[in-house]
Amino acid sequence: MKRRLLAGMLLMITGLILSHSAVSATEPKTMLIHLKTSLKHDDAQICVAYNAIWAALEEGMKVDVLVDADAVNTYKIGWLGKDDIETYKLPERMREVLARQFTVPLERVPSVYGEYLVMLHEKGAQFYIDEEMLITAGISKGPGDLSKISAKFFTPVTLPQLIRLRTDAGFYLAY
Repeated sequence: MKRRLLAGMLLMITGLILSHSAVSATEPKTMLIHLKTSLKHDDAQICVAYNAIWAALEEGMKVDVLVDADAVNTYKIGWLGKDDIETYKLPERMREVLARQFTVPLERVPSVYGEYLVMLHEKGAQFYIDEEMLITAGISKGPGDLSKISAKFFTPVTLPQLIRLRTDAGFYLAY
């Protein structure tokens, strides 16, 4: 009787493990890329982050991008009606490397970061922006206000939502 009970329990545990593995294998892994540094303070941070976003998407991952801290200032519309990164050029050598690594024609690699951002969004990256930082920086008048943010596809998130993005991610990169 004990052997049958033990055998039944082992069979049930094995079934649960296998069913969990099957579900996990079909769900894409989530990569959270956390942009914290503004373009004005270190342009390499955002530039490398965009490349990592593209690479994760090419690997079939679900990519969430959290714009936080000083990075919110990069997407603020300035007095000329543009943000800091919209017309910022990608170095030609970087474009060549990206074309080679992702096996795409050079013409399909964006030449400015504004185009790059839109391309990443169109490829499936989801962009979130820290609502508290927008308000603290004086960019936003209140919850949900993105009128001074160039990328209208950004989703504002509260601090509890920000924590869930971080804890739900399988993989995390910060720039």
